[in-house]
Amino acid sequence: MKFVDKVQITVQSGSGGNGLVSFRREKYIPKGGPDGGDGGIGGNIVFETNHNLQSLMDLKLKKKYQAKNGEDGKSKNKTGLNGKDTIIKVPVGTQIYDSNKTLIVDLNQNHQKYIAAKGGKGGHGNSKLATSVNRAPFHAKKGEKTSALELILELKLIAEIGLVGAPNAGKSTLLKVLTNSNPKINNYPFTTLFPNLGTLNLNYKEVIIADIPGIIEGASKGKGLGQDFLRHIDRTKYILHLVTIQENIKDTFLEYTTITKEIENYKLSNISQKKKLILLTKSDLYNNDHINKTSELFLKNNLQTISISSFNKKGITSLVEHIKKILI
Repeated sequence: MKFVDKVQITVQSGSGGNGLVSFRREKYIPKGGPDGGDGGIGGNIVFETNHNLQSLMDLKLKKKYQAKNGEDGKSKNKTGLNGKDTIIKVPVGTQIYDSNKTLIVDLNQNHQKYIAAKGGKGGHGNSKLATSVNRAPFHAKKGEKTSALELILELKLIAEIGLVGAPNAGKSTLLKVLTNSNPKINNYPFTTLFPNLGTLNLNYKEVIIADIPGIIEGASKGKGLGQDFLRHIDRTKYILHLVTIQENIKDTFLEYTTITKEIENYKLSNISQKKKLILLTKSDLYNNDHINKTSELFLKNNLQTISISSFNKKGITSLVEHIKKILI
């Protein structure tokens, strides 16, 4: 299914039911007092998170949501039934904005609920409107009417580890090796067009890993896949930055600095506080001397690296042990 991480929808809670004008009519009581009941309360629009969802695709297909109206009041002082709430299921990590793009709520916990639009109040029936002056009112109150709201939903995936790097750096292959997931893998750039999630099973916990689509120079300004997926890095606790080992050692380091610059240009609020490790990928294509020289260049810039190959599994055990240490 296509991945969607931003949608605009219209929601409207239910209007309140109208109060009823009614008088008690029973045998031997031809002129009973008022007994019109109140209208029911309109249904709410409620967002609820579900960790099994990973996309806003369902909301892309259906963009209008209407809760049920409250029923009108009944005779014999019976209140009309309340309108049924409309529950909108969204992934964990969904942020809701108003039409002015002001953040309303950040839904970052599983089964978290948020009432985006409350149902209208029911109107009073004439039994509630009786006074000492007017004991038999011939009028009732209308239920509260509601208006439609325009909302913008954005999804920021929540993962403990994010895989970032240039297109074709080996992120999807590494995700498959670590988590046994099945992302699309081919030997050309932009194979991954949306974030993939996988679970690394350690002895004491499960670690969610997100494969962020490839970032290129100018991505923070909309080039390539643009800013659509940079926002997902903001949620990750730890970054594994994959850099392809190249024939020219300086080109390898240039790839790293280019991607790092794009992430920083996106102005993520806490990017500087995130811990990260650089993975030198496709090490099976080069000899140890070349790999060591590449690692030394990064070390001179105070950057820790691990060389890996998802093809022959070289360095994967060391990487998993490193992940265990940082998550303890």
